[in-house]
Order: sequence, then structure tokens, then C-alpha cells
Amino acid sequence: MSQRVPLIQVIRGPRQVGKTTAILQLVESLLADGVRPTDILLLRFDLQSLREAGGLLGLVSWYEANVRGRPLDDGAPAYLLLDEIHKLRRWSEEVKHLAETARPRMVITGSSSVLVARGTRESLAGRVQTTEFPTFSFREVLEAWHPDLAPPVPPLRFLSTFDRGVPGVFRELHAFAEAHVRPLARALDRYYQRGGYPRLHSAELVEDGWADYLIETVFDRVLGVDIPELFPVQQPQLLRHLYLSLARRTGQQVSQLELAAEANAAGLRTNQPTVGRYMHYLADALLVREFRRFPLGKAKTARVPVKVTLTDLGVRNAIFRGAPSLFGSPPDLVGSLVETVVQTVIRDTDLSVHFYRDRTDPSDRRSPFQEVDFVAERTDGDLLPIEVKFRRKLDDADFRGLSAFMKQYRCRRGVLVSRETSALDEDRILVVPLRDFLLAY
Repeated sequence: MSQRVPLIQVIRGPRQVGKTTAILQLVESLLADGVRPTDILLLRFDLQSLREAGGLLGLVSWYEANVRGRPLDDGAPAYLLLDEIHKLRRWSEEVKHLAETARPRMVITGSSSVLVARGTRESLAGRVQTTEFPTFSFREVLEAWHPDLAPPVPPLRFLSTFDRGVPGVFRELHAFAEAHVRPLARALDRYYQRGGYPRLHSAELVEDGWADYLIETVFDRVLGVDIPELFPVQQPQLLRHLYLSLARRTGQQVSQLELAAEANAAGLRTNQPTVGRYMHYLADALLVREFRRFPLGKAKTARVPVKVTLTDLGVRNAIFRGAPSLFGSPPDLVGSLVETVVQTVIRDTDLSVHFYRDRTDPSDRRSPFQEVDFVAERTDGDLLPIEVKFRRKLDDADFRGLSAFMKQYRCRRGVLVSRETSALDEDRILVVPLRDFLLAY
């Protein structure tokens, strides 16, 4: 029986979210578990000298001869940790060759997620297990830099929200949060304004330099360098225009036809297929997140709007130099921005996320629409609708769309994310303040 080829662990995510730090922590963990230092090879390809050293296979051959003292497939497993792999030419072919011949245990990362994504799709299909590193969640920011405000309740996977025991978790979180109301409110407002890039919370930057940092990291580097290096972007100005349009609309439904018309009106000659491709580039770079309408149609068409959010609200706020006050603005002004913050934690393996919008009477085109902001779907088909109502006081109308959806699709549970109302006694619809919701994951 042939030896199984170990899966290659791929860590993909935006720039500056901590992937290199995670690799260094992995080295510490391996050493603590008794792995010999000579069985670990860490290569950081952001160093030009390594990129010019003759390729990955040459570096590995030198390592086998001069450090490990034996081939990779001889004896104890070898661990190859390849950071910023996308900066190396022909990396995917060489990684594939090593996986098939020497069978080391490999972890690869890339600051430009689009580059890693293409490499894994083209030549490593079926050989990789991908972990996405988004920007930090609100809870992760607290755990890293304000541990006194991090709740003692262990964080949940989002799939746990489907479980019967989750109301008890939210009760514990609410009790903890109510005992720390003011500092948590200040921390949440800061997170809402700046987002989750870790360097913004680590005191590495001057206090008023956060916006310039985000613009340089995301708007200039990813839009201006990373994406054009991979994809045929004939109109860099259109790519930036499209990102700005989506930033203005974050949390709202948009159509490719509408975006193309807007770009043409701005003097950028384009069409719907080009806009569709550029939106794909932005999503593949983990700059935006698209949610398709539930239930899914047989085909995705340009005429069907999708709901789009930026993956990190701080970038939007950096570009437009601020956001409406979280707690002092009318709900309609901050609603879509709060939805952008909420989506950061609605993610998990074996989970798809959609939105819902349909007429109360589908046979009558004059009947009003009913909507649900997010619909989380497990692979077994179980559904969890999530509605965001950032109001001081809730009334029956705020539950109407959620209740109708749950009745139509026989959902056991729904979640309404509120401004400050907490109602957890009835398991069917859990009303959870934004603060508590973000603390949970």
C-alpha cells in the first residue's frame, strides 16, 4: 500500500494580519513537543537573497545535505514552513513536486491571498487544506491587548450557534459585559472605527496614523500591486473605482449592471463582464465578501444583486476619514456599517452565508419585500437566520422578516442582533446585543 501524501496546510489572508507570527508560534510549539530543530526548515521569501538562491528545490537540497543530514523522506518527519511563498516564481510546481516525492509536512502562507489562491487551484487541487486568516475579531483584539475585558467564557465556533446550549453562553457573556459596560463600549467604538488589523491596536503606530497605514497597506499595496501582478487588470483606475463604490455601499445589495453604469458615467469605459471579473479579484483578495441571495438559483447571473461588505470596516473608514457615530447616529445611518462588523464573525468551515429578500406574496409584484440580513447554512442544510436591528427599542415589526423566514423554512432558531436589548429566555429567537454577539466568537 502506497504511503499517503500529507495535506499541505495553506494559510491565506490579507497583508499584516499575523500569518508570519503564527508561523513562528508554530515553530515554538513543534520544539516544545520534542521535534528536533534540524527537522524544521523555515524559509521567509520576503528576503530577496532567498528568492535569488535558485528556487525552492535547491534550498531544500542544501538543507537536506547540510542541516538535516538525510533526505526528507528518511526517518522522522520534516517540517517545511514556507512564508510569503507567493514571492517565489514557480512555487506551486516545486511545492507539488516535494509533496509527491519527499512527502514533508508543509505549511505555506502568502500575504497576497490571491496569489496563494491561484497556485493552490492550478496545481495543488486536492492536496491542500486552507485556513483563512481574516483581520482580528473584536474578541481577539481584546484578548491580545485588553485581556481584562475579554470574557472568561471560551470563544465559540460560529457553528456552535446552532446548538441547544448557546443561550446559556450568551447569558454568561451578557452578565460579564454588563459588569464592564463603559470600557467595553469604548473598545467596541474603537473597533467599529478602526477595524481589526492588529497593528492598529498594538501601539506600534502613532495614534493618528491608523488611516494612512490602512490606505497604504490595502488601497495602495493590494489594489495597486498584488492584484495587478496576478490578474490581467487593464484598467487599474477601474479597479480602484469599483472598490470605492463597494466601500460606500458596504452592507448593501449591488448589481454588476448598476456598478458598470456608474463607472461609465464616471468616464471609465467598461461593461458588466469586466466589472464581474474585477469583483471576483477583490473577493479573492479577501478585500470584499459577497453574499448570494437565498435560496440559491441554478445559476449566478449579473441581473441578480448580491450583498457585498468589505471584510474590514476600518478600511472604509480610513478612506472616507471616519464613520458615523456608532451610538449617536440614527439606525438607518449606521445599519449597513454594523452589518459589516457583524459579518466578521459569521464564518466557519462547513458553513455558507447568504442573505434573503423576497416579496411577502411572491405571486404579487406589488407586495412589500421582507428581508433577513444573513442566512447561515450548514452543509446538512440546517439554517440559522441572523437579523441586525441596531435600535434603542425593538418592536414587533423588527421581528417580522425573521419570523416569516423561520416559518417558511422551518428554522429551529434565529438570532436578532440588537443595540442593547437582550432576550434569551425563548430559545426560538435569541436577541443578542452587538457587544455580546461579537464577544462570543
